Amino acid sequence: MSEHNTPDDLTSLGRRLDEARRDRRGTAEGDGKNDHALNSALGVGFRIGLELVVAVAAGLGFGWLIDKGLGTKPWAMMGFLFVGIAVGMLNVFRFMKGMGLAAGYSAPAPREKDEED
Repeated sequence: MSEHNTPDDLTSLGRRLDEARRDRRGTAEGDGKNDHALNSALGVGFRIGLELVVAVAAGLGFGWLIDKGLGTKPWAMMGFLFVGIAVGMLNVFRFMKGMGLAAGYSAPAPREKDEED
C-alpha cells in the first residue's frame, strides 16, 4: 500500500466537511445547534400542554365517575375540574422550577466553588 500525502488529504477533507456543514439546511450557520434548540423547545412546549390537558381530563373523568356513582350530577365534576386545573398548573410550575423529580427525591444541593474533587 502506498501512502497518500496525508496532510494535504486531511486538509482537503476538512475543507470539504466545512463546506458541507455550511450548506446544511435548517440551520443558520450549519453547525447543527439550532435544530437541537428547536427540538428541545418543542419538547418542553408539548410536555407543558400535555401536563395541563391530562390533569384537567383526569379531574373531569374522576368527577364524572363520582357524580355517576353518587347521583350528585354536575357538582363533583365541577369541583374536580378545578382540582384538575390546579394540579396541572402545579405540575407545570414544578417542571419549570426544575423540581420534576419523583416523589420523595430532592434536587442535589449546589456545590461550593472552592470544593475540589
